[in-house]
Amino acid sequence: MMSPTETFDWDGTGIAWGSTGSGPPMVLVHGTPFSSHVWHRVAPELAREHTLYFYDLPGYGQSEKREGQDVSLGIQNNALAAMLAFWKLDRPNIIAHDFGGATALRAHLIDGCNYERLLLVDPVAVRPWGSPFVQHVLRHEPAFASVPDYIQ
Repeated sequence: MMSPTETFDWDGTGIAWGSTGSGPPMVLVHGTPFSSHVWHRVAPELAREHTLYFYDLPGYGQSEKREGQDVSLGIQNNALAAMLAFWKLDRPNIIAHDFGGATALRAHLIDGCNYERLLLVDPVAVRPWGSPFVQHVLRHEPAFASVPDYIQ
């Protein structure tokens, strides 16, 4: 099973990450309120021909979570840019889902990250953010905080 086993310290915030496979680099960027676990069914197939890099966005999954932590779109693109620099990836393939789509677009447009290819899966790229379900989760976050990763 794919699970982040490493931690990168980004400006005092621990970002959980992992890699698997071999071949050209491919980065998986999840959406909210999820974690990198969302890729567990497609990752084994992708890893046959790519070195996969995956991480939990700051404030999600196994990455550090703090009271009052900024997990907004405004910082997530910076985190992705930092991860790409840390992994020393210049033009990776990117697959981004949901909020991760906006994150990848912002990392390209604002932070100057370049990609070989960018695949957006059901991207959230314009306001309002999220479906009615996501809005419900955000309003009742404590009720959903203890839901295990395998329930998706």
